[in-house]
Amino acid sequence: MNFRRSYSKFTVIRAMIQGVGIGLVAILVIGLTIFSTGGKEATPDKTVTTSGPSKDSAEETKAADGDAITMFVKQHGVFSSKESATDFAAANPSLANTSIVQVNDQFYIWGAVWLTESQVVLKEGEDAFKKKIQLAPGTCKSADIKQVEKALLADDLSKIDLSKEGKEAKKESDLEKKITAISAFTKDSSIARLHVLAHYTSQDSCFKIQF
Repeated sequence: MNFRRSYSKFTVIRAMIQGVGIGLVAILVIGLTIFSTGGKEATPDKTVTTSGPSKDSAEETKAADGDAITMFVKQHGVFSSKESATDFAAANPSLANTSIVQVNDQFYIWGAVWLTESQVVLKEGEDAFKKKIQLAPGTCKSADIKQVEKALLADDLSKIDLSKEGKEAKKESDLEKKITAISAFTKDSSIARLHVLAHYTSQDSCFKIQF
């Protein structure tokens, strides 16, 4: 039997063209796959900031200009009402020396106030965290704002000198009364500073708290 078969020249050329075409398509598909995969690996995700400087940066600049005082507080919680904050503090004996401070429409339970971040002390396992605040000057009604600022920045509130001359020296100021009362129940400067801050931001707005 004769198994040889003759093909026309057109058939051979067509077969060659089809083979070349299939090969080019395969190379193109492989090339595109490698290119797309390599592009994803080489290009990292980026986050573009379009809202300008952060609030913290703006506050730090303000503090550097002397318009506000930077402090750090120990925060135990924040509530939408003073009643809720009071109930929470009352149910936790460890929060006996804390103070409830209102800022805008929120009520914060704070346990201490420090002048620098390096002074912050948080006990292991304590359900609290540090929070940076700014004190902007307000309007005092019952005290001298400079004297209040002096008390807030004092390392030892019990040793602070708020003496005045003349007639004012004979009369104990509202601030001195507060310091006497606070120093009677705590020797911890961070707790004493907290209660001075709480009174002169809530009951007498010598300073306004900002975040």
